[in-house]
Amino acid sequence: MFLLQQSKDRFSVKDFIKIFTVNIPSEGVIVYGKGFELPAYTLERGLSSLRGKIVKISNIFDFLLIQNPYSEIPNVVAFLGNDNELYELVNGLQTLGLNGTIYYCGKTNVKPRSKSISINSIDQSLCEINLSLSVLKSLVRNSTEREKRISEELSNFSDLDEWIKEKSKIFDLGLPILLSPIMIPAKSYIQGLGLNVLDYFDMNILSDVQLVYTGADMHTIRKIAFSLKSSGKRVKEILIDVDPLMAPIYLSMILFYLKGIKEV
Repeated sequence: MFLLQQSKDRFSVKDFIKIFTVNIPSEGVIVYGKGFELPAYTLERGLSSLRGKIVKISNIFDFLLIQNPYSEIPNVVAFLGNDNELYELVNGLQTLGLNGTIYYCGKTNVKPRSKSISINSIDQSLCEINLSLSVLKSLVRNSTEREKRISEELSNFSDLDEWIKEKSKIFDLGLPILLSPIMIPAKSYIQGLGLNVLDYFDMNILSDVQLVYTGADMHTIRKIAFSLKSSGKRVKEILIDVDPLMAPIYLSMILFYLKGIKEV
């Protein structure tokens, strides 16, 4: 997962970041494979909060087995990283004659027969994060102050490594991570790093935890913090006070950094 050719002191997340253009259809369905909730929900949330569009989002198996055969769907945007999932999705889209734009982490030999389906192969290094950043970069139009701020962040990562290094000092990799509702899209990516992660909707929290949240859902998560503390749990609260669209991505970067320096 990591290309660790740097010392701990010089390990840089910025060196792994690559932003590219993502083609976003005006309407359709967002489909994600196992472990690709981060870019998929970044797109879904971005379309909703920046463009005012509510779109359907689905994991690949719900889409192929339940929704696709019985719905009229003009376009599909998919984020995948598994060759078997890719083959099944391409086959399903071809069978029903649907348009598909697929972003695939890694190389593949799967070749669509239909010209209406494109597969865009992305370098695996930090792929889910790079896809998420690229989605936002392709969405922002600089028409509002919020979009301008996001655009500036995506155009200038000069302070990123220092910010991540400082934020990473707050975390304890030995303590389970509990994600607030806004942070949930980062869950699969964090699990892929081999870390113990829970989310807001997990009912049984039996151990001490570190709560990770944003300013937007602070009040919601602090109710859980109060409940856990009242039951004798040790609770560490970590605020990632950035734009809610960026927060799960930044959290993923921080934990990528922590795992990276641990493995150097």
